[in-house]
Amino acid sequence: MIKYLLLMLFTVSVNAYSQDLQKINAKAKFKDFCFSDKIATVKLFKTGNPLADPIITLNSGETVTLIFDEFIDDNNDVMGNYCYTIEHRDADWREEGLIINDYMSGFSENEFEIIRHSQGTAVMYRNFFLTLPNSSVNLKISGNYLIKVFERRTQQLVLIKGFSVIEPLTAVNASMQPPTNRLCTQQLNFTVEHPTLKIPDVYMNLKVRIEQNSIRVPNSKDPLPAFVKPGSIDYTRPDKNTYGGQNEFRSFDTRALNYSGQGIAGRTNGDIQKVDLVHDMEHSEYVPISDINGKYIIASDRAVNPDIQSDYIKVGFSFASKSHLEGRVFLFGELTNWSISEKYEMRYINRSYKCEALLKQGFYNYQYIVVNHKGDLDISATEGCFYDTENTYNIYVYFRAPENRYDKLVGFQRVISKR
Repeated sequence: MIKYLLLMLFTVSVNAYSQDLQKINAKAKFKDFCFSDKIATVKLFKTGNPLADPIITLNSGETVTLIFDEFIDDNNDVMGNYCYTIEHRDADWREEGLIINDYMSGFSENEFEIIRHSQGTAVMYRNFFLTLPNSSVNLKISGNYLIKVFERRTQQLVLIKGFSVIEPLTAVNASMQPPTNRLCTQQLNFTVEHPTLKIPDVYMNLKVRIEQNSIRVPNSKDPLPAFVKPGSIDYTRPDKNTYGGQNEFRSFDTRALNYSGQGIAGRTNGDIQKVDLVHDMEHSEYVPISDINGKYIIASDRAVNPDIQSDYIKVGFSFASKSHLEGRVFLFGELTNWSISEKYEMRYINRSYKCEALLKQGFYNYQYIVVNHKGDLDISATEGCFYDTENTYNIYVYFRAPENRYDKLVGFQRVISKR
């Protein structure tokens, strides 16, 4: 029975992945994707903190950790199916003209050395674990890197995840302030100090990219300098660098199997346990709750090692809007790999949007997001937009010298908007 249920859940293959949604994700400049429904619970973070963004300093000894699961059954219990490669990308996560020896030393393709089986779970899976850099991969330059995981025998790509490596040649000083329009937006002010880095043309050789809660801010423009002085660039502009505050993320807790945690309305026992979340409504006002900015933590009240002892649960989401929504509605957050996927599309049934997802036990944040007919993303249509919201902003400063063929990441700063 369990095998049958899993097969029903895994019907979306790599080849069935929507071309339209790939275009939407590319337009939004999302860097993380999962192409197979056999792959789940993909997390990439700075080693030591599962909630930390995957950002490390060049030649510092710091590493990033990639963890994911593959659902298995008795006919698919073959270890070592997956390999990975590393690619350097530009400031917008596009391909560059570098060869592998330009940015790393080691082997171009590598197998996962740590693969563990689930223990005592109703849903069987293998857990894959990787840290980078490692003995097989040493990174030579700063910038953006993409991990590509593929099935060794078929060469099919199953997931991609991005991380960044800093070469601190500048200092970024940043602050948040309430903008003139206090109802929705948040104002980000910052300067880039570069006393020793020679920048021939600030507008040609320097790029600044902003992330809000781990993603590029949808539909936003990249910052441009307001003032340029020797050794310093000021990006403080009262009419620019404002971003929609949105709302705090919604949450639910499935760490316990025998009682209902936060956000759980009911549960049903079976071969695979199911929980239904509370019925969500459109947010028309600010909700002052603590969140983890869209991420999740894998945990179980019965597990010593949550990565391999936490079970999978079918989670039912339902959402109703007070007004008609123009477009398709999706779940969104780290649980969807920070991308738009058919797997997490909400279907309109009996005046509500509904979706069911197979998720590992833990504490989760999520939002609902609307994709309009132009392929633009709108979070405020479902979550509202308020300047009070606590958000994390990451500022990335990239530099490409005239003689270089790649974007160095020469500055980084994180700033949090306070309630």
